[in-house]
Amino acid sequence: MRRDKAIACLALRTLEDALAQAQAGPVDRSWGHRLALRWLLQVGIAQNWQCDGFWSALHDAHGWAHTETIGHQHRITSLMGFLDTWYLTLGIERPSLLIRSRWARRYAADVDMGSGTPQLPCMCNRYQPGERQRIEDHFNAKLLREYNEGPPTVHPKDPGWVVRLLDGAMVLEQMTWGFPVVLRGKQGQPLKPKPVNNARFDKLGAFWKRWASRPEHRCLIPTARYAEAVGTPGKMTETWLSLKDQPLFAWAGLWRTSDEWGDCYTGVMTENAPELSHIHDRSPVILLPEQWQAWLTGPLAELYQFDRPYPAKGMKIDATAALWAQR
Repeated sequence: MRRDKAIACLALRTLEDALAQAQAGPVDRSWGHRLALRWLLQVGIAQNWQCDGFWSALHDAHGWAHTETIGHQHRITSLMGFLDTWYLTLGIERPSLLIRSRWARRYAADVDMGSGTPQLPCMCNRYQPGERQRIEDHFNAKLLREYNEGPPTVHPKDPGWVVRLLDGAMVLEQMTWGFPVVLRGKQGQPLKPKPVNNARFDKLGAFWKRWASRPEHRCLIPTARYAEAVGTPGKMTETWLSLKDQPLFAWAGLWRTSDEWGDCYTGVMTENAPELSHIHDRSPVILLPEQWQAWLTGPLAELYQFDRPYPAKGMKIDATAALWAQR
């Protein structure tokens, strides 16, 4: 019996790996997945219909759904539901959502050979910059030219406010959130550009080096608060994070001019504070006013002093009941 349980745990870990792949994209169903399901069936942990449902969900992204996003959410919810049922039957604790998101990140290959943080459902992909006048005052920045106000909540490919140095002075302007990266389909055809709106700090010396190493391509992203998705896929809710003692903060960023969207920017991410890891394992790089000049002017080697999370005790957490709607 102990041997059967140990093999069942190994089978579940194999199927967790399949779930991780599914969260990040297509799954190549293998004999290992089939063997794991057969073992769970043989020892009475899974039923025939459950195994068939899991196997089908690995391949079928629920094309009957109204949108691709809804289909993906149904797929992940189905796979996770089967696994959770089998953990309960076996009498062992299921992996946390945080652990599952980390497993999924392994399969969300960085776009264009290591460009940025994968755009998983749990990824930070919305924030609120605050009022323009407050931004100008907080950063002592001059408006470069007249712009529309822009959306109060910025999503990837939306216009957002950016502060940078121009001729030694702080200027405020609007750019598109996300560097455009063109992926290719199964037949090699170019797909619609994807906005990569987060840059991992540990990749600043690799893919992002062409911009991170040049101070003129660094910027500050005015932020009042940012959101993360928390909960079970399909039922995730918005949790907003901000600073307790400041109405705005500077999120470290990079910017460039693109052929697709003109001037665009991306936010730099670091590891999250351990106390906040249940919300997400990464967080924006938050810079204090006395650190702005170092980020905007210093050599690349000196930027690594900022590769650390903002202290959790200084963060305000607003967990809401609002469902996390994909765009």
